[in-house]
Amino acid sequence: MKVSYFETARYVAPQSPPAEWPVPPGAYDPDAGMQAYQGMVQRLTYVEELGFDWVSVSEHHYSPRILTPNPNISASFLAARSEKIKIAVLGRIVSQSNPVQVAEELAMLDNLAQGRLVVGLLRGTTNEYLTYGLNPAEARERTTEGMELILTAWTEPQPFGWQGRHFHYRTVSVWPRPLQQPHPATYSLGTSAESCEFAARHHIGLGVSFAPFEVVSKSARYYREACARYGWQPTREQIVYRANILLAQTDEEAEEVMRKPVQPPFPMRAGIRDALLKLDSRNVAGEARTPNVGGVLPTTFVGSPDTVVEQVKRCRDEVGAGVIDLMFQNPDGDPASLMRSLELFGTKVLPRIREI
Repeated sequence: MKVSYFETARYVAPQSPPAEWPVPPGAYDPDAGMQAYQGMVQRLTYVEELGFDWVSVSEHHYSPRILTPNPNISASFLAARSEKIKIAVLGRIVSQSNPVQVAEELAMLDNLAQGRLVVGLLRGTTNEYLTYGLNPAEARERTTEGMELILTAWTEPQPFGWQGRHFHYRTVSVWPRPLQQPHPATYSLGTSAESCEFAARHHIGLGVSFAPFEVVSKSARYYREACARYGWQPTREQIVYRANILLAQTDEEAEEVMRKPVQPPFPMRAGIRDALLKLDSRNVAGEARTPNVGGVLPTTFVGSPDTVVEQVKRCRDEVGAGVIDLMFQNPDGDPASLMRSLELFGTKVLPRIREI
């Protein structure tokens, strides 16, 4: 099992920002923001030293919860300050981006990272569409077309034109080419049937996240079945599972933290959430998905090192994931507590799950 550390550029200010989404920019504390980005480097250096395989960043907007609106900039910052660890952009929100620009930037980043780049491409959640005024009804089609254009831009040796439904280019000729050929390890991120089908059709990996094993295992199984229909079999590492982890010295300590009431961090302003809840998309398990802003995502890995090792084994058996991408929970907000959790995982869990 390989392990990725999900870096969010944790923002901790003396005065907590308003509990709403979008968060008013006037609440931003410049010193806290600077410290959030410096903390990224400290944690990067530490997880690389501990032996983590990847460090991942993702794209989110309008809140301090994940302070990485441009993950390519974050990834470049981390690549310049590391030596061996892979830099995973999980992911870029394709539906609201310029696919040619995404292809160019990621190809450049792969060269800057000397071939250590991992790429995840996704549709995004409905709240993110509000950032750039995207019609949510178009998001899935734009994502599919945009991802196809990105893959083509990386692999087509001659300039080409593109006349699709949502994107139109007279000439596409991406320079530089990715250092990794034909392109970096790439994942379609999502549990929907469309995400699974796209990944299988294009012989790329699948990334699933923030759902119980029984839900994501259905998506992973559907993906493997789709791959078989297209005449190939994915490797274990082509399934990535992103999840929360709360690691403690004992199960009792972890359970005590879990029992504490948690205020949803960033509920949406009145009217926005109601409108988004009407936009119902469904995953492979047939369950309605709602925006996760303002809700508490499930914590999948909870307990002592012994317990978490057993949970990782179950993840491998049920989901078939070869990489777990972990967001370490730090309820008290103390950076030192987070570093202790990373140390506990790196010394007491990571060596024991290598052969799982």
